Amino acid sequence: MQEIANLGTGAFFFWSTLLILLSLAALYFSFYHLHRARLIEDTPTSRIRSAPQGYVELIGEADMMKGEPVISPLSATQCCWWRYKVDRKDDKGWHAVRSEKSNALFLIKDETGECILDPEGATITPSERNIWYGPNSTPSAGPDRGIGTTHSQFNRFGLQISINTTFDGDYRYSEELIMPGDPLYAIGLFSSLGEIDRKAMRDDMVKERLRQWKSDHATLLDRFDLNGDGKIDLDEWESARKAAKQEVTREQLKEDQQPLHTLSTTGSSQRPMLISTKEEFDLVRRFRYYSFFTLAAFFALGSGSAWFIAARML
Repeated sequence: MQEIANLGTGAFFFWSTLLILLSLAALYFSFYHLHRARLIEDTPTSRIRSAPQGYVELIGEADMMKGEPVISPLSATQCCWWRYKVDRKDDKGWHAVRSEKSNALFLIKDETGECILDPEGATITPSERNIWYGPNSTPSAGPDRGIGTTHSQFNRFGLQISINTTFDGDYRYSEELIMPGDPLYAIGLFSSLGEIDRKAMRDDMVKERLRQWKSDHATLLDRFDLNGDGKIDLDEWESARKAAKQEVTREQLKEDQQPLHTLSTTGSSQRPMLISTKEEFDLVRRFRYYSFFTLAAFFALGSGSAWFIAARML
C-alpha cells in the first residue's frame, strides 16, 4: 500500500492505465469467444447439394483438389492444408524464425456432393500438431524419423499435440496438417457458381492448359506444327487453343454436371469463416472455455486495477 502511495505520478498513471486496458481486453475476448460459440450453436447444418446461398455450416470430410498436389514445406507431406512455424533457441529462449500457411483450395465432401473451400481469411483449427527438433532452420526429415528420437502425445483444449524430440538441435519445427479423409467442420459464405462463372473458370483452365503445353515446346511442335517449319504460326496456335478448349470441356462433362459450390470468408468479423477437424460440440466447448477464462481474467484484472487506484487515493 505504502509503495503504491509513493509511486510517482507518471508511474502510477502507467500501471493503472495498463491494468484497465488489460481488463477491457479480457472482457472483449470473453464476448468474442462467446459470440463464436453461439454462432456455431445457432447455425443449422446444411447438406452441400441443398445448402442455401449465404452463411451456412457444413460437415463432411476433407479431400484434395484435382491437379498439382499440396505439399507441406517442412515434412514434404501430401495434404489438403498446412501451417508451420520454425523457432530458434538462444540464451534468452525460443524466438520465431519464420512461419507460413497454405492458401491452396481444397474440398469438403458429404454424401450429397462436394464444396470448394477457400481458406484465405479463415480461422483454422486442425486436430493435430507435430513438433520436432533439428540442427538447421530447414529440417532434413519430418517427424518420427531419425536416430535418438522420443515420441509423446498430449491433449490441450481438444488439440492432439504430438512431440517428437531429437536431442540434437537448436531449431524447433511445428507443423499442423489437414489430411484427406479427416472429418471436417466448416462455416462460411456458401455460393453456387452459375453458367457465367463456369465460363470464366473454363477460360482460365484453357489458359492454364496452353501455358502447360508451351512449357513443353517439343511436344507442342509435335502436336501442332502441321507444316513442319519448327515454329507455331497463328493458324497452328488457334488449332492448339481449340484443342485445349475441347479437352477442358470434356473434363468438365466428366464431372457429372455437378453444381460447383464454394465456401469462403464473408469479410465480416461478426460472421467469421471457421474450418476445423474437430466436431461441432468440441468447437463450442473450446470457445466457451476461452470465454470463461477471459471473463475470469477480466474480473481479476478489474479488481486489481480498482484496488491499485483505491490504494493510491487513501
